[in-house]
Amino acid sequence: MGISERKERQKESLRQNILDASREILLTDGYAKLSMRRIASCIEYSPTTIYLYFKDKDEILYYLSEEALEHQFEVMSVAGSNESSPVQRLHSVLKAYIDFGLARPDRYKIAYMADISQYVSGASLLGPGKIAQKLHDIVKQRLDDVLTESGCTLDPESVFQSVWANLHGIVSLLIGRPGFPWVDRNKLIETSLHITINGLVR
Repeated sequence: MGISERKERQKESLRQNILDASREILLTDGYAKLSMRRIASCIEYSPTTIYLYFKDKDEILYYLSEEALEHQFEVMSVAGSNESSPVQRLHSVLKAYIDFGLARPDRYKIAYMADISQYVSGASLLGPGKIAQKLHDIVKQRLDDVLTESGCTLDPESVFQSVWANLHGIVSLLIGRPGFPWVDRNKLIETSLHITINGLVR
């Protein structure tokens, strides 16, 4: 490994350490407690070093959100790709959404549950070619295929938003209320998906 390559790896490693420390502070103590000085203290660098990578903490929040959505996209973009039935493909991508949220609650909270909307514009993540738009398009296409096959005349965007609300409800409740006497988790998830998809097919 050459010197330039080693330096680039070290630079990327430090950048990731900054994001990891920021995520931990944000989820533990909230935005008000997130500061360049505290981040620097966590990773044992000076605040000046943080500014070499991010201009302010709002930019850090943007990249935390983008990072979380990119991880989710990696999971959902391949879900159901080998299935021949539109219904099976839809089931796979919706299940992948839930599985991601439950497997990576830290990233899910950043993307969908942390109150950072006043600092990170939704439009900045949902614009053309942006990662949130790509996620939207994956689910929307799978839904459109099922609606077309079943002859359902519901408004596609309304369907998308309703399904997303249902998915988020399952994930956020299972993350936020672990002590509730839920039925078997897999049974709960499959029941929810069954009700959602059958409602579209019928």
